Amino acid sequence: MENIRHLVEVLKSQVSLYSELSELMASEKQAIVSWLIEKTVEITKRKEALLRKERIQSEARNALLSKIAAEQNVASLKILDIIYVAREKAQTAEGDAEATRIADELAGLCDKVTELVANIHAENISLKILYATNNRLINDFFTQSGLTNVSAAGYGPNGGNRRMSSMQRVG
Repeated sequence: MENIRHLVEVLKSQVSLYSELSELMASEKQAIVSWLIEKTVEITKRKEALLRKERIQSEARNALLSKIAAEQNVASLKILDIIYVAREKAQTAEGDAEATRIADELAGLCDKVTELVANIHAENISLKILYATNNRLINDFFTQSGLTNVSAAGYGPNGGNRRMSSMQRVG
């Protein structure tokens, strides 16, 4: 039961982290729309730090799930399996009140994590669209102003046959 309590603490920590990440991504979206380059860079650094913490927490969660699975003599468990087992234990003749409380808390945390991850996913899609749009605007500006050629791109079979942009010619 101690590992399950630790799992609850890790999930609480993940809920906090995901909430912070979601708020940070909303701030990033506002910074991108406002063309605040320095703020966007600062937010990106903070986001990277949060993602490193998330990796550590995910590893801790997975390690705890493995320990709990070993205690239950099964190959692997998911959090929903633990909730199910705890609720079954609470419904037995002894009616373990702590198992009920833990199962309810785990279920609430799972729902919150799922909600936050869905929100982060939606924010991430919005950010990708904003970055792509801004990149197109910048490229179009340089193309329209004659600073770059449309065909002056990249790698591939014709990569060596690029034309030089007017900036490279002036250079």
